[in-house]
Amino acid sequence: MKNYYTITAFTENTPGVLYRIADLFLRRKINIESLTVSEVKNEDQSRFTIVVFAQADMVEKITKQLYRIIEVVKVIDSVDTDLVAREIALLKVSANKMEQRKEIEHLVSITPFTRIIEVKKNFLILEKTGTEKDINDFYDLMKPFGIKEFVQSGRIAVFR
Repeated sequence: MKNYYTITAFTENTPGVLYRIADLFLRRKINIESLTVSEVKNEDQSRFTIVVFAQADMVEKITKQLYRIIEVVKVIDSVDTDLVAREIALLKVSANKMEQRKEIEHLVSITPFTRIIEVKKNFLILEKTGTEKDINDFYDLMKPFGIKEFVQSGRIAVFR
């Protein structure tokens, strides 16, 4: 049975590692749902957070194959219950009328981890942090106002 898995790989911080990791998934025909890469502070390493929708045995094979990449130091595969995970989204929402703007501001004020980043004459730029579900729910909440632009980050996560 397929599930969402988060694979965390710690690598040496060198050029070409991203290509080799992505190529490994490509060869196995596994789609990467989300990929976030960041530098590990005070170490010359990078942290890859990779979300895939796959079967457990395939994730196990990929994890073992990641270790074959010379720059890979450590790999951990996890299910969502093992992690605290968040994403961030920016939404540009139409706000042409004052009552529309006030309603959006009210919804932002009662929605946890949401704030207004920028106010312009015809639109507001909103920031939402949360799980993928939280962001999707907020997107649906803002859809009636007219979303002009939407961008969502990949997952970042820490282990419980």
